[in-house]
Amino acid sequence: MARNAEALDLVELLPRYGLENYKPNIEINLFGRLYSAPIAIAPMGMPGMVWPGGEEIFAKASHKARIPFTLSTAAGATIERITELAPDTTWFQLYRMPHNNLEMNFDLVKRAKSTGVHVLILTLDVPARTKRPRELRNQLTIPYKPGLHTLIDVLPHPGWMLALARHGHNSFANYKKYTNKKLSGYELAKFARQRSGGTFSWKEVSQFRDAWPGPLVVKGILHPNDAEKAVSVGVDGVVVSNHGGRQLEGAPATVDVLPAVVNAIGKEATILFDSGIRSGLDVVRVMALGAKAALSGRPFMYGLGALGVQGADHVVNYYTEEISAAMRQIGVHNIQECNNIVIRHENALKF
Repeated sequence: MARNAEALDLVELLPRYGLENYKPNIEINLFGRLYSAPIAIAPMGMPGMVWPGGEEIFAKASHKARIPFTLSTAAGATIERITELAPDTTWFQLYRMPHNNLEMNFDLVKRAKSTGVHVLILTLDVPARTKRPRELRNQLTIPYKPGLHTLIDVLPHPGWMLALARHGHNSFANYKKYTNKKLSGYELAKFARQRSGGTFSWKEVSQFRDAWPGPLVVKGILHPNDAEKAVSVGVDGVVVSNHGGRQLEGAPATVDVLPAVVNAIGKEATILFDSGIRSGLDVVRVMALGAKAALSGRPFMYGLGALGVQGADHVVNYYTEEISAAMRQIGVHNIQECNNIVIRHENALKF
């Protein structure tokens, strides 16, 4: 996680001056749809634990701001509810569920299709469950087991408790359809954990290509050869990502592999960037390196935790203001001109 941020800080952009005064146009066309800014809310499991009803807050903010919100398979709100709140800006991220020969996966794809989801994202970079020491230290496990530590943590935060009373805690809402009986939240989380696991094979990606009529993206690409393979099976885009640094401590910083992926498939597919984005300047950095747009996760979670229902709107404004200011400072008029920025990126990996 630290390496992702540090590597972004090392990417230098050379500004040009003497231009007329102007306001940059930061709108971006992604997969045939126009969005207001080159930033999307990344898929994250259980925003509702950070603030009850968090997924709905993200959906409303994305609809209002006209930026994509990627609903996670492990969310606390259903595809149907989120597309109702954000009919034009909802993307959906899918984890592999090998139980019943991916039957649940294909049904989720059918639900996404029928509710108007725009982009389907298959996550590749969780082939195994890894140890996450910070989560263990904070007693964050799935299924979650509340205890005295939970009570001590939430009592000083009456706003969070009121939100919990209003929304309840609905983890793994998309899995409820596939249970034969009414399960408690604890039992539903256990059900979800038992049925999820592994990474999609390229054969399976190809099967989802056949089943999904809209834009198809794979998330978790770090090697240019994997990017080329993804294109060969028919995907429309890739997300260059190391899962926010949460899966493999020894993985390279995402930004350091981005140029190689751009060189491999930049003319054939839409390249998105994830992992380490913390500012509008970071977004401009990755666009200067060839990404079309960036996904941001943690900053939206932090905004949710700090400001509750106002948090997502605050972070959207934070990004759009900073992206515009950075582009004006560097001397580019629109997103397309970001490709012309002079860059120094000495740590880029050579393959």
